Amino acid sequence: MLQGESGTIFISSQPEGRLEWRIGSKPNWISFSPSSGILDGTIDEILVTTEVSGLTVGWNTGTVEIISSSAGKKLMDVSVFIETPQISQMAISKSILEFDYQEDSTEFYIKNSGGLDFNWTINNQNDYLTVSPDSGFLAIGDSILVTSIVDRTELETNIYEYSLNIGNNQQNALELPVNIKAYKEEKWILDNGQIVDAEYDRNYDKIIAVSEFPNQILNINPVSQGIQSLDLNLPPTSVSISQDGNLAVVGHDGYISYINLSSMELIQMYSVTTDVFDIVLGPNNWAYAFPRVDQHERIRCIDLSTGNETQNTGNTIYAGTRAKLHPSGSYIYGADNGLSPSDFEKYDISGGTAHYLYDSPYHGDFEFSGNIWISESGDKLFSRARNVFNASENQTNDMTYSGKLLGEQGKRISTMDSHAEANVIYTIVDEGLWDWDYKPGGVVKKYTEDFYNFQGEIELPKFLGTDTNGNFSLFSSHGYFGFFNSTGSQFYVIVKADEENNSAVRWGISTITVD
Repeated sequence: MLQGESGTIFISSQPEGRLEWRIGSKPNWISFSPSSGILDGTIDEILVTTEVSGLTVGWNTGTVEIISSSAGKKLMDVSVFIETPQISQMAISKSILEFDYQEDSTEFYIKNSGGLDFNWTINNQNDYLTVSPDSGFLAIGDSILVTSIVDRTELETNIYEYSLNIGNNQQNALELPVNIKAYKEEKWILDNGQIVDAEYDRNYDKIIAVSEFPNQILNINPVSQGIQSLDLNLPPTSVSISQDGNLAVVGHDGYISYINLSSMELIQMYSVTTDVFDIVLGPNNWAYAFPRVDQHERIRCIDLSTGNETQNTGNTIYAGTRAKLHPSGSYIYGADNGLSPSDFEKYDISGGTAHYLYDSPYHGDFEFSGNIWISESGDKLFSRARNVFNASENQTNDMTYSGKLLGEQGKRISTMDSHAEANVIYTIVDEGLWDWDYKPGGVVKKYTEDFYNFQGEIELPKFLGTDTNGNFSLFSSHGYFGFFNSTGSQFYVIVKADEENNSAVRWGISTITVD
C-alpha cells in the first residue's frame, strides 16, 4: 500500500454471537474507519488509510491491536512500502566563472543528477560573453561541457560582475556568478629604456627625451607614435632643446653632447669640468651646465661654436640647482636645492657667459622647494611648492609672490605645464611623506592659468603587469614629465609603472584630451 492509498479489511466473530471490538495501539501512519463496533452475527467492513509522511524509503512495518469484549487482544502485522520519488536535479561543476586579465575562455559542466530527463537553457544578458552550447537535452546521469568566451573589445578597464541563469523544464534554476577582469590599454608603451629627462617642442609638436639602457636621445612624435633615436656615447643626465626646435644639448658626467634634431646627428661632444645635473641651451648658441655636486659652485658656460668653457660671474650657485630658460632668451631662472630656506635666482646670459643677477626678495616667507617652471608668456614662475611668482625685467617686481595652486598641504609638483590660449595649467604632484620617499603621483590636477582656479583631476591609466608571485595585476602610473601640445588640446604625460610591477613594460605616454 502506497502513501495516501486506502483499502479495506473485514472483521467477523467465530463462533457467531454478540461481540464488541475496537482498535487499540497502532502505528501513527495508519488509520481505521470505523475504529470500533459491535458484531452480532455480522461482518464489519473497515476502511484502512495510510499517511506515510516522514517514513523512510523502503518497507516500514508495525503492529495493530484489535481488542474484543470476549476474545481479548488480537495482533495484526501491517507494512507499507515507500517508493523513491522521481525528482529533477541539475548541477554545475563550478561555483563561479572567473576570467583573469589574460584569460579569454573557460569551461564548465552541466549535469543531470536527478531522476528525470530535462531540457536546459542558459539565459545570458551580456554581449561580451558567449556560451556554447546555450541549450540542450540531458538524460538522467548525463552531462555536457559548456565553453564560455569573453570578448573585451568594447570593455573599459574594470572588473565586471554578473550572473548566468541556468534553468530547465523541470523547474530547476541555478545562478552561476561571472567575474571578468578587463584591461584596456590607453597608453603608448615605450620600449626605449629608462627615461631620464624630457622637454617639449611646440614648433614641431615633438617630445625630446633622453634615456639610459640604452643611452639615447629620442625624437618622439606622440601623434603618429613614431620615434627617431640616436645613440649617445655616455649615460645622459639632462636635456635642453633650442627655442626653434632644431637643436639640443645633452648633459653627461664630464661632457655635453650637441645634437642636430632635424637630422638626428651628433654635431659635437665637448668636455666640461663638472658632472652635469641640469642643462640649458640658449638662443645665443651657448650651453649652460649646472653642477651636481660640490656645494658652492658656478655655472659652466660653453660656447658651442668653439667648445670654450667659462664660469658664471657674480655670486656662486649651489650644486643641484634646477634651471629654465626664460622665453625672452636673455635670462635663466634657477631653483636651488639643498639650501634652507629655498629660493629662486636669476642669471643674465645675453653676453654669453652667465652673470648672476639676484635672488628673490624672500628668505623663508614662501617655499620654492627646488624646481621651477615658466609660463609661455614669461610673466609667471611656478615653484615646486605650488607657489606662483611674477617674472619681470624690473627687479622690484621680479620673483614676487602672485598666488598659489591649491592642493594638499606639503604636496610638491613633480611636473607641470601651462598654455595661455587654452587657459590651462596641468600639474602632477609628488607622493610620499619624506624627501627620500618622493615619487611622482598618478593624478593630473587641472587649473585655469588666469586665476589658478582648481578644475578637477584625472587619474592616469594603470599598467597591466605581474606581481611578485607572477599573477597579473594592475599597477599605478607615475607621471614624470607632462607637456601641452602647441594648440593646448592635448596633454602628454610620460608615465612609469609602479616599482612593484615585475613585468618588462615600464614606460609609456598617456594622452589626455583637454576639456
